[in-house]
Amino acid sequence: MKVYEAVLEQLWGAGVTHFAGMVGSTSAPYASALAAQNRARYVGIRHEQVGASILDATARLSGRPGVLMVHGGSGLLAASLGVAAAALDGTPMVVLSATQERTAMENGWWQTLDVQKPVADFVKFQTRVERPDQAVTAVRDALRESVSGKPGVAQIDIPIDVSVEALGADVAPLPIPVSAPLIRPFPDPLLVSQAADLIRHSERPVLLIGGGAHYSGAGNALMTLIKTLHIPVVNSPTSRGVLPETHPLVLGCAGIIGYEPVGSAITEADLVLAVGSRLSDIQTSRGDLLPKDTAVIQVDINPDGIGREYPVAVGIVSDAKAFTEALNAELANGGVEVPNARREWTQSLASRYTEWRNDWIASEPDNGQVQPQEIVAALIEQPPATIFTHGAGDHGFYGFMAPVDPPGAHVLSTRLGAMGCALGLSIGAKWERPDQPVICCIGDGDLMLQLGDLETLARERMAAVLVVFNNFRLGSQRKRVEAYGPVIGVDHNNPDFAKLAELFDCRGYRVDKPRQFAGALNDALSSGEPAVIDVIVDPDARPPRIAMSREAR
Repeated sequence: MKVYEAVLEQLWGAGVTHFAGMVGSTSAPYASALAAQNRARYVGIRHEQVGASILDATARLSGRPGVLMVHGGSGLLAASLGVAAAALDGTPMVVLSATQERTAMENGWWQTLDVQKPVADFVKFQTRVERPDQAVTAVRDALRESVSGKPGVAQIDIPIDVSVEALGADVAPLPIPVSAPLIRPFPDPLLVSQAADLIRHSERPVLLIGGGAHYSGAGNALMTLIKTLHIPVVNSPTSRGVLPETHPLVLGCAGIIGYEPVGSAITEADLVLAVGSRLSDIQTSRGDLLPKDTAVIQVDINPDGIGREYPVAVGIVSDAKAFTEALNAELANGGVEVPNARREWTQSLASRYTEWRNDWIASEPDNGQVQPQEIVAALIEQPPATIFTHGAGDHGFYGFMAPVDPPGAHVLSTRLGAMGCALGLSIGAKWERPDQPVICCIGDGDLMLQLGDLETLARERMAAVLVVFNNFRLGSQRKRVEAYGPVIGVDHNNPDFAKLAELFDCRGYRVDKPRQFAGALNDALSSGEPAVIDVIVDPDARPPRIAMSREAR
């Protein structure tokens, strides 16, 4: 058995079924072995960043890491933006960087680069295999680290001369649980009791759910909690769907990429219970939504995150599900009385948001151009099981209005906010959830970055629907440039994306007049084929968001 065969045996034995990459000379033996065994699906991509985004989406929807195979330093650098986006959002993934032989690496020869340095600041685990007998342990460690504690990206660096060496004996795969979370820290009972006391004495508590609630599978426990307390819920982008947003207590997202009526739940609260959340700047508008006299209970699996962004009354290091189950038991033992004022308040919050959203949709100007309101109105009508992916830019804000249900059903680069991820995320979402509709909201600038992988979408027959918000500009950045004076570098020409889609063997639709979008969307979704809807939107349209900081304006 060769090293590359042993590496794959360990991955297959642990249940890894998703591989993506672009084949190079150093990754060729791994690709050939995958083809020969047919024990997992390999998606060949046209750009390594897209491969990382594909596996980012599959992992978010399954909790299981996939393997990104990259060739040498060039492949790793090309993938690094997608890898960073996944890592910063806490997505489990294994990056197998197949490099040149050890002698070449030591001497700095052609196509060599220290592939660990460019990603060292954001990956969770790195190891370099210098000898054949290290390979199996490296794989096991990488898998374990990717799903332990807060999930993340693990990197294995294997030179080609090590990959093709023979092991002294075949090594049987060791069963390794590879679904996040591998380890569940349980909360301190005393701290749970303190949290319960604060909640009992609160008049207007609000529940903030972070991505940790998604990976821990805390949905059922959290549903019990909100019913017991009649407490409003504010999501982060990475926790959408943990609780169905069709529920009247689940308001949606607040913060920099949220909406003002949802943010009111935080500003008006006298207690914030943050579960699986690091209270990020995205969720709290850099802390501006949190009044200084508001008591905060923060629960996070990462000890370094407790109290880092905001002072807390009670800080609890725990898995989100384990904490919520413990809190439910504590509240049941002592009983809970829900004041009428809280019921009135939560009803008011839900009504304010619905009224605000409906008013915004109704505010659509009649100027003969397609408005985002028309698109949003159609997105809202889609089944809650629909999975939405988003790129970076103004268009991404519109998708937060469409309620989602399944955990992880809204997939985007959150913390990094990277352009060029949306197409790969949509491919990955459709790969993992082939029976659910996938709608990708993507800007023209975002799509142009990874246009080649429309061929991947078509070849793999991933029936996602790409809705292109085509305004022939980088809309959000144009407004920022305008604030300083003359404009440069943000206005572009684009091809006809509908015709281009057809050349790639996808369905293509062009929407350039009002009242055309809903029909095109329904036709694309019902076709069961990959599709691109090129929507020529009003270039002056802007999303309604909270202007809390320079980045949010």
